[in-house]
Order: sequence, then C-alpha cells, then structure tokens
Amino acid sequence: MRAYVINLARSPERRVKVAAQLQKIGIAYEFVDGVEGADLDLADPQVIDPALLETAWFRPGIAGCAFSHLRVYEKMLADNVDWALVLEDDVTLPNDLARLAEIVAGHMNGAEVVLLNFLSPDVCKMSRHGLIRLPASRQLVFPVNVNKPGSSAGYIITRDACKRMVESIVPFQARPDNWGHFFDKGAIDRVRCVLPMSVHQDPLFPSTIDYHNQASVKARVLDVVLRYNLRFMNQILAYRRARIWRGLTRVELVDEPFVVKPSRLD
Repeated sequence: MRAYVINLARSPERRVKVAAQLQKIGIAYEFVDGVEGADLDLADPQVIDPALLETAWFRPGIAGCAFSHLRVYEKMLADNVDWALVLEDDVTLPNDLARLAEIVAGHMNGAEVVLLNFLSPDVCKMSRHGLIRLPASRQLVFPVNVNKPGSSAGYIITRDACKRMVESIVPFQARPDNWGHFFDKGAIDRVRCVLPMSVHQDPLFPSTIDYHNQASVKARVLDVVLRYNLRFMNQILAYRRARIWRGLTRVELVDEPFVVKPSRLD
C-alpha cells in the first residue's frame, strides 16, 4: 500500500511530523504539493463553477484543497497503482495502519472510497447491513446516508474511482469531501467507512483552509497566535478543536434502511 500525502509548501512542520509517523509505521509514501486556493483563477468558469462564488461556505482554500486531491488522483493514475491511501498532513495515524489499509483494500472493488476519517454535524448512522469485521475490533460499514460522512483527511481510494474523479472535479462544484455529491454524479460506485475511526486530525494543527473572514476579530487573533507561536493560546485552541471534533464524530450502528444506498455494486 502506497500513501500520498498532501502538503503545502508553507507547512514544513506538518510534513516532518507526518513523515515520522509513516516511517515508524512502515508505509511507503510520497508527498504531493498542495494547491494554494489564492493561486487559482476564481473568475474562470473552467476552474470554478460561478454559482459557488455566491455560496456562504465557499472559500478559495476549499477549492485549493479540491485541486490538491485532484493532483493525487492524477499521480495515482500515472503510477498505475490499484489502491492507495490518501492523507492530508495534519493527521495522527494508528500503528497498525499498514495492515489495516491492506486488509480494507482487499475488500474494495470498482470505483470505491473507504473513509478512515469522517465528520458529520449530526450523529452519523452506520448500517449493520453488509458489515465486515476487521482486525482489532474494527468494522467496515456503509453509512445509512451517503451524504452524511465528510472529510478528506484520510481515505483509501481505488484506481477506477481516481479515473472518474479526475473527470468530475473540474470545474470545481462541491467540497472535496462531499462524497455524496461524487456518488450522485457517478464518479464513485461505493462509499464505506471504517469503525472506529482510525485516522484522526491533530488538534495542534489549525486548518490551512481560510474559513474565516480575514477582517474578523477571530481571524486576526488566530493570525497573531500562529505568527508568534503563543504556546499557551495554541493549547487552548487545540483543546477547542478537539472538543468540536468530538461533536462531529458521533457514530451510531443501526438496523435502519438506507436513505440512499451508498453502493451500486451490490
């Protein structure tokens, strides 16, 4: 199993930390240069769907993230690999990730994505239907609603999915972790998740996506904290991020019917 790790040139400390983890675990990896949203031509309809510019959630950094993952898919196709682990650079990894990834990949086929990290504003319900037991008391499961689990921090993707995603991302129309959108477009045939969540985002690292209005008080405070490396404030912000993520990673295993079955392969 090969890992592709997205890293922005302005984040060398993240690069060092994630590389140390992968070396310890024994996973072959390479870094893929992330795309800065500020470098994209947002006025070009061939790059960005103009309708997105009017949405409340759109930020150039989100588009940059989408094009960063596009680079990974293109690299996977050029390398002719059947499956790969895709990671963003702000993650913490379990020691058995190499074995877990290989076992999960053995259950994948077609254009499929398996999320090792996922977030949802509501409790994310996972179905017992089609559940596959994995080592270390983990489970490979389907989400009841394919539109619920998000996050592009850590996932395994097949070559077939990469082929279709390359054709679907441009022009940028949705968040890069909107797997329901890509499922609806036919870019992926199946979405599954690993429980418990195996890859976690490191709360010590703030997002490199600019979610806040740069003129806001919040953005100015964060800028000062980062610029002067205020350790005490960093710890407070890390605690806050961890608390927020706990609320976004609530999961329930249920027997409910699928809202939209997240697979075309069964």
